[in-house]
Amino acid sequence: MASPKFHNTFRQYHRWIGFFLAGIMAVYALSGVLLIFRTTDFLKFEQTSHRQLEAGLNGKELGEQLRMRGFKVEQETDGKIVFPQGEYNKQTGEARV
Repeated sequence: MASPKFHNTFRQYHRWIGFFLAGIMAVYALSGVLLIFRTTDFLKFEQTSHRQLEAGLNGKELGEQLRMRGFKVEQETDGKIVFPQGEYNKQTGEARV
């Protein structure tokens, strides 16, 4: 059998390791809860790019030029084409995406 001193030392180390691991688990649980309920709006930012294309394109040609997935024209007037990601000026050929 092990000596009483060794037994008590082993119990002491085991207790310290248990407290340490319980602390780590508490921090891990708290950080998980905070990450679930955090606001993620601060990670998002508006990014706008201006592209110079040929003037006078129609909706279908504009979609081919921009090479965007799921391109769909919402509104088309004489001077402008509006789509969900931005707009295109027919006179100048400038697309704001």
